[in-house]
Amino acid sequence: MLTLDEVRGQSRVVELLKRAVDGGRVAQSYLFAGPQGSGKYTTALALAKAINCLSAPGVGCDDCTSCSKINDGIHPDIRTLEPEGAKGNIPIATIRKQVIPVLAMAPHEANARFFLVAEANAMLGPAANALLKTLEEPPERTHFILCTQAPSQLLPTIRSRCQRVNFQPLSPELRAQMHGEDEQAETIRQLSERISEQMDSSGLDGILAVAKDTGDRTTLIGALEQCVQACHHAARASATAVDLASAKVHARRASKILESLVAIREHNAHGQLAVEHLLVALRGLPLPRVSGVRS
Repeated sequence: MLTLDEVRGQSRVVELLKRAVDGGRVAQSYLFAGPQGSGKYTTALALAKAINCLSAPGVGCDDCTSCSKINDGIHPDIRTLEPEGAKGNIPIATIRKQVIPVLAMAPHEANARFFLVAEANAMLGPAANALLKTLEEPPERTHFILCTQAPSQLLPTIRSRCQRVNFQPLSPELRAQMHGEDEQAETIRQLSERISEQMDSSGLDGILAVAKDTGDRTTLIGALEQCVQACHHAARASATAVDLASAKVHARRASKILESLVAIREHNAHGQLAVEHLLVALRGLPLPRVSGVRS
């Protein structure tokens, strides 16, 4: 995920939003309009993080509890409305169940609540009309961001109640670069899942197999970073469930993985040897009572 400063190819949009955040003038309703792949939804998430970040308010850190929850899609005050079913529509039931009931309440833990509509044109007529009533008088500390590739197809009354922000198409060079980064990120994700699967079981020997299959140092580092984050999330989840024993195990696992990660990243340790030491360390720890290494 990205912070506002890390959004690429949309410098004008980023500058506009940062000025709004700095001046306390963030609109209650935005219409992010632009072609597919231009970063509308990613920027919407970045704005929600910037306003609610605990470590770097106004910018976002992508690492604090608030930013992590937004990245993982589990923040109670940041909700995404997405197309449903075979027809790919957002029905009125979604507005009635996910939006209207919570508007009378203050945000649970955020500075401001956000409703993000991934594709506003997916709202059926009744759903659009139901949302329109909310856009007319949105509650305080509540923001709506509607993303769309075809703003002209939205109800004129919805367009008139949103501040429009136009996104430009990304250059072919930047799209190619980002595509390559996405492929590497997917490789890292798959590798971290393989490691996490083994960490969730007694068969920790699989971690060594993964390390032996990984010739790329950057990929191994990325996978171990994700495993550290996954253990932290699992520890928080166990603590919330008052399972302090499991929370302690997850935290100790995160610490051991972090030691190996630092050895590889900061001290140029040999990846396979570092993971071998990690395996020995993990074998000395008890398994958590419940599976939960993955976020």
